[in-house]
Amino acid sequence: MRSLIVLALVAVTALAVPDSKLGSIECEMCEMAVKTVVPMLDQDTKDIENAVNEECKKLLHKIPFATQKCKKFVDEELNKIIKELESGTAPSDVCKKIDMC
Repeated sequence: MRSLIVLALVAVTALAVPDSKLGSIECEMCEMAVKTVVPMLDQDTKDIENAVNEECKKLLHKIPFATQKCKKFVDEELNKIIKELESGTAPSDVCKKIDMC
């Protein structure tokens, strides 16, 4: 019984600790997206999505399931990045403002 309690505490502690490496990857993905989007703001959203997706795959090429991670990032975060840039947010502030860095 005691070992079960210890195991449960270890599991809860592990879940409570943020994964700084994942956060770092998300921040890098966001910064990459901002750099890709800025010169393309006047282009079609689909073209921007494709460009960010390709750059994302290059950034994450060594990470398993990079294609899925990039698709999820583009689906969930790209519109936020575009809206921030269109509203005048400085590129250097976008990722902080949307809580990616």
